[in-house]
Amino acid sequence: MAYKDISRGVRLAADHAKYMTWLEKDTAGRQSAYAAITNPANRVKTERVPGYIIPFDQNGSGLVYLPARLISATQNGRGSALATTIKGIVDEFTFSTTEVAALTTPDVLDNVKKFKFAKLTVIQRVQTATTKEASRITGRQYYRHENDSVTTHFGKKVAADTYDSVVTAIKEKTAFNGLFTGSENALASKYRFVPEGV
Repeated sequence: MAYKDISRGVRLAADHAKYMTWLEKDTAGRQSAYAAITNPANRVKTERVPGYIIPFDQNGSGLVYLPARLISATQNGRGSALATTIKGIVDEFTFSTTEVAALTTPDVLDNVKKFKFAKLTVIQRVQTATTKEASRITGRQYYRHENDSVTTHFGKKVAADTYDSVVTAIKEKTAFNGLFTGSENALASKYRFVPEGV
């Protein structure tokens, strides 16, 4: 074993001790530590409204509409612009209550609870940190960048749609690509697609 491994073990042992101290904190203690480094004004709270989504596991021409919480057209506060943009991107692959009500005898399954729809999460860089802050758990110094995060669900619009085809269609949208091109913050932003049922 090299000396660097030994020294690393000492450092990791110290970090582990701090981590164990963190685990021993009660709920109030953890909340207090979190509040000390968090600005409530920077929290994103995406407004949502009832709607419907057709899951990808539907086969054939008979489409089933499941209730879902969709991003509202009205947003307030932090992350509003991001939420509005994402809503516009996935609107094509969701259904409002008005759209479903206008259909002739749609097959709606209102009793389905907690279905895991496919989802898209966008983590938008708002401000890149230039100085390091101490971790509230280990005390290690790290760059704590300021990000906004918004998640939305989506499904198929027509019977022929698949998860892969819809993801491709979303990625090709100008509004989607605009979130990740141009400024330094946009280039640092990220996205994640999660398949249905995961």
